[in-house]
Amino acid sequence: MLTVLEHHHLRLHMRYTRVFPIVIVLSILFGLAFTGLVIAPGFASDIARAPTVGLVAYTAPEARGRKIYAREGCVYCHSQQVRNVKADENMVASYGVSKAGDYFYDTPHLLGTGRQGPDLSNEGRIWRRDIGQPARDYLIAHFINPRQYNPSSIMPSFDYLSEQELSDLTDYIQSLGAWKDNVPAEVAS
Repeated sequence: MLTVLEHHHLRLHMRYTRVFPIVIVLSILFGLAFTGLVIAPGFASDIARAPTVGLVAYTAPEARGRKIYAREGCVYCHSQQVRNVKADENMVASYGVSKAGDYFYDTPHLLGTGRQGPDLSNEGRIWRRDIGQPARDYLIAHFINPRQYNPSSIMPSFDYLSEQELSDLTDYIQSLGAWKDNVPAEVAS
């Protein structure tokens, strides 16, 4: 006959022998899932290990403008990626699909997932620097009072930004995709 203490140890041993294999199997499954979903993609995907041909690093004003863009939450309404989906077919035809190397210098990435406003990934090709001051003036005025140019715009006014911040933000916007105009056609395709 077993004593109470021996009976208790036997019950613990039985419970342990039933639970232990389950814990081991779950640990192995978790390890495999982690390896497959987190570690392996870093070796197998098209993660940008080098910039796309023609991509240039941000200048100091552009980098400051990028910080303002992130700080002000522009990424919540604007995307910076042209996807190969039906909604983007016009942009794909005009600019091509975004590639991982297009974001080589972007940390953190500001791709955005929703579009309440237009995609900005190629805005620098639209409001090109070679247009000169009229393009800068338009962008700055648009940041200060978006409804002056589009009465139904839901974009907030950034009239509280300093002149320097508005200039830096404009430099950043004018840099988006502008580098693509300098890539030879045979390389771009």
